[in-house]
Amino acid sequence: MPTSEKRFHTQCQEEVYRQVKQYLDELIEEHFDDAEHCDFYLKYGSTVVELSIEPYDEDDAVIEVLAFCVQGVEPSFELMSELLQLNSEVPLGAFSMVGKDIYYSHAFLGRRLRPEQLVASLDIVAAISDEYDDQLVENYGGETAIERLRHPSGRIPSPAGRKADNN
Repeated sequence: MPTSEKRFHTQCQEEVYRQVKQYLDELIEEHFDDAEHCDFYLKYGSTVVELSIEPYDEDDAVIEVLAFCVQGVEPSFELMSELLQLNSEVPLGAFSMVGKDIYYSHAFLGRRLRPEQLVASLDIVAAISDEYDDQLVENYGGETAIERLRHPSGRIPSPAGRKADNN
């Protein structure tokens, strides 16, 4: 099966991508490098984390660390209120909801990326998602990312199909 070549929109995006890849190769034992997009995926507890690198102007790139927290949950006033309350309490990043899926993410500029900055963001996003996903499923339904991966389809929806359109 042929692999697709990565397509970068700017030189800086490519440089940041290569730096993130180097750090992940050195620091994270198991991760998956998406063949078509500037993304990486890794598991942490009951969550799956996506790292994406998007261009920001010509001379920088945004690194987004996004955890697939809960999939297939019915939106409700109570759920939205709890997510807003949690957003006021978490130290970094925020919960969001797209359709019936809850995500937890943090984004930052990557041109001057240091390994400890990447590790800290990964650790916080993954830990917070892993801490709250079971609680949210228990209170509002849906399933964790790992539960979703165990289904026959084995697919986790990315927010609003944004990758299919952007890269």
